[in-house]
Amino acid sequence: MGNSTGSMFYLFVIVIVLYIVGASIYQAFLWFRKWQEKKRDEKFSMDNEENKE
Repeated sequence: MGNSTGSMFYLFVIVIVLYIVGASIYQAFLWFRKWQEKKRDEKFSMDNEENKE
């Protein structure tokens, strides 16, 4: 049983690391989607301004 505490600790560390990596990937995905929408909106508004003139 002495060795099980060490392996449980490693399991805990792996779970924490995977959670942080997954959360970071998810945040990067949300940022990328937001950036893409902003870029699309700017292009759309530029097209509208050109058509008004």
